[in-house]
Amino acid sequence: MRKFIASIFLIVAVSINASAQNEQGGNRRPHTDRTEWAKRRTERMVQKYGLNEKQAEALLALNEKQMPRGNSSRPERRDSAKTPRPDGQRGSRPGGNWQEMRKQYNEELQKIMTADQFKAYMEDMEKRRQERQNRQGHPQR
Repeated sequence: MRKFIASIFLIVAVSINASAQNEQGGNRRPHTDRTEWAKRRTERMVQKYGLNEKQAEALLALNEKQMPRGNSSRPERRDSAKTPRPDGQRGSRPGGNWQEMRKQYNEELQKIMTADQFKAYMEDMEKRRQERQNRQGHPQR
């Protein structure tokens, strides 16, 4: 009887595993190229912050410049991010760490947006940062 129950359990486990592998990623989002990503991000920001056409063109150029190069998949990017570089920094992009790149992006964005638009953007970014910290269980600063 024990062998019968164990074999039934094994068959169910194997079939569940096989069907999970056949779902082709399940909840994964389809891969989008960097220009598609930059266009969608720009459209969302234009709508949210009320940017005009000139601002939208400049923002699209900035977003395309900011997007990582290449078509590497996430695991490959993670592996390259863990590989130490000669300058001692980590990350898959040349030219610095994420904080420095975010700072440069915000400086360029400030030149594109009006003061009120940029203020609203920075408030939204602060809310997102706090929400992320709360989800991860970090104390607020």
